[in-house]
Amino acid sequence: MGWDAIGWAIALTLALALRYEFDLDARDVSGIVQLIAVAVVAQVLIGVALQVYRGRHCIGSVDNIVDTSAAIALSGFVVFVANVVSVAEWIPRSVAIIGTPIMLLIAVGSRIGVGLYRDRRSRPDHSTAQRVIIFGAGVEGQQLSWSMFTDPDARYLPVAFLDDDPRRRALRVSGVGVQGTSADVAEVAARSQADLLAITGHHVDDVAIREITRVAADAGLEVKVVAPLAELLKPVPAALLIPSQAGSAGGGGRAVTRLPAAVESRAKRVVDITLSLIALIVFLPAFVVIPLVLMLTSGEVVYRAKRVGLGGEIFTMFKFTTMAPGDGGPRLTRAGDPRITRFGRWLRVTKLNELPQLVNVVKGEMSLVGPRPEDPRYAAYYSAEQRKVLAVRPGLASLAFLRFGDEEAYIERINPPDIETYYLNELLPEKLAIELRYVRNWTLRGDFRILARTLTGLLR
Repeated sequence: MGWDAIGWAIALTLALALRYEFDLDARDVSGIVQLIAVAVVAQVLIGVALQVYRGRHCIGSVDNIVDTSAAIALSGFVVFVANVVSVAEWIPRSVAIIGTPIMLLIAVGSRIGVGLYRDRRSRPDHSTAQRVIIFGAGVEGQQLSWSMFTDPDARYLPVAFLDDDPRRRALRVSGVGVQGTSADVAEVAARSQADLLAITGHHVDDVAIREITRVAADAGLEVKVVAPLAELLKPVPAALLIPSQAGSAGGGGRAVTRLPAAVESRAKRVVDITLSLIALIVFLPAFVVIPLVLMLTSGEVVYRAKRVGLGGEIFTMFKFTTMAPGDGGPRLTRAGDPRITRFGRWLRVTKLNELPQLVNVVKGEMSLVGPRPEDPRYAAYYSAEQRKVLAVRPGLASLAFLRFGDEEAYIERINPPDIETYYLNELLPEKLAIELRYVRNWTLRGDFRILARTLTGLLR
């Protein structure tokens, strides 16, 4: 994280210097410092959201590079937008465009370098290991060589590859190259002083294995064959199985159904982070003014509510406080509830009280669009079918909101004698039926439509 912050400082400063041909003055320094601060904050927030800094992938791995590149690209976009929407243009807008690729080179290059260094350092001493020729330079052969290099017991050392595929003649894996074909076993064995021939590849038939084994034996090589995946994965012996117990799934139809990966696709998450960060920048004045007013009027700024999230996990949802502090009563409210303050009523009408949930979205606890998060007290009444809404992140906007609009005003119009009974028996089942339809038919295009309709409805 610290290295990425330094990287952004170097990248944006170098981009500014290139833009002005290294002729900088004090105003340029002031502007670039502000832009670096925005870049660092964006990188930290996006990096945490994408779990770049949580050790999810090995440094320098393909997955680590992909996540890092996505975080940098989004951060660069945020820097560009921040410079565009600022009251006074800090520095030329081209600096963000030039600086982002520079930062990408710094971050990716440093991670690859660290990964290679750690890979070399982690390799044990192979001075007494058996020297191995690997037949088959495909995926199986490459994975075998990596396992040999990193084996803490250092029993085997790959010294050469052989492969009959002409497309792999120039291939090198971790410094070990393809030195011939099956016809070159004896020559390569003598040249590399190998002790063992390991045959990989499920495509090698018995006839080929028999012929390679004969040639290898003549060259004084021991021969071993890597078993195919189907033979490596075997059922657990019956004696080791733990008897299942009735009710172990939690009972009462409370299991959560996980939906296909498309529902939790990376594209949806990237859209959530990008739009949330833009919204946080756009509504920055509101995040300053509203807390000041709340501190002067009610004394409390942020209301923290426990809600049920993805997979049934409980999380803390944030809202601006709209009710008198320390007031009890039902958890559900109607439009005319006397506990709501005058300023709080305005916040609820404009939905500005929901703005802090953008933080929940960036943290990964919520999405911009999804079923609205429910109080655990009411979620306890969900049926097994209704609990399928917990297979996705809860949303700031939802399809049910488009149907019922302002829920408090809707309840006020119905004017039920008992709000909670009405909510549990009538309103909540209707809402969940709509949210389930969203879950089953989710598309990214549908999310954009819901967002557009929600914004249009709020602006009327």
